[in-house]
Amino acid sequence: MDVAWLESLLALLEHGSFTRAAEALHISQPAFSRRIRSLEHWAGAELVDRSTFPVSLTPAGVKLRAQAHEVVANLAAVRDEVRGRQLMPREAVRLAISHTLASHYFAGWWAALTVDKPRLTCLLLPSNNLDAYDALLHGGCDLLLAYADPAQPLGIDRSEVESLVVARERLSPYARARDGAAEYALPGSPNRLVPFVSHGAGAFLGRVTDRLLATRRAYLRPVVQSDLTSALAQLVRAGFGVGWLPGVLARDDVGAGTLAQLGGPEWTAELEVQLHRNRRQRANPRAAEVWELAALDAGRRGVTPRDEPPRPDTW
Repeated sequence: MDVAWLESLLALLEHGSFTRAAEALHISQPAFSRRIRSLEHWAGAELVDRSTFPVSLTPAGVKLRAQAHEVVANLAAVRDEVRGRQLMPREAVRLAISHTLASHYFAGWWAALTVDKPRLTCLLLPSNNLDAYDALLHGGCDLLLAYADPAQPLGIDRSEVESLVVARERLSPYARARDGAAEYALPGSPNRLVPFVSHGAGAFLGRVTDRLLATRRAYLRPVVQSDLTSALAQLVRAGFGVGWLPGVLARDDVGAGTLAQLGGPEWTAELEVQLHRNRRQRANPRAAEVWELAALDAGRRGVTPRDEPPRPDTW
């Protein structure tokens, strides 16, 4: 067994394709494929269903992945300890988190939680929503911070997962602003299609956007598609077209007059930022502490629990 084989499997799940995963690990695709095949030979079973895109795991792969996160993390910790430079305490909270929240929300949220708890440490595990939920259910993380769509729940088993709303957010269409006005307008027309930069159908925010557009007539011309929300935001800022973005990415640009929100509330989806924990997993005491701090912080800011009617945006 080579730990690089497990790291390659995790990279494949994060990036969804052999090409992207190989690029992320800075190796050739043939070399990456050999790693996955070597892991399958070692396990004695096919682990990856190569007929789907993004790639998915076979039942045997699901079983192996359940331990892969922990094995890789533990080996890295042992290596650092042997070298005399353990960089992250063993009690650090392992937080799975969506890419957008990791880059644009986490720092402020964590600073508010730990202002009086400077010794709390966190290991961020950026991932897409579905893989992050799977990691939570199989012990790959202590907590999960992710977007949720109240209008289209994922169907999580509440006997296994406990959830806490820590913030409210909106997904809205934006376009570059010129002279105080947006360059484009919705819904467009058959003779005047609106250029559209979009998430892929497999991305969480892409599914929310598709839900909005399924009930409204919009005349859009696809220009660029990406699962990276930050990349879409850059394209919108550059004037490539209209894109549906979380407010946390667009707020500063709107304030500076470089982006403008389009349409009325019918083009906007109300989202939640939720913190999740596995009820059946032996709790990391530091993770339990973060949970309590998050609940107190949400209460101070007036974020409502799931069973209460929503209030206006609290961000």
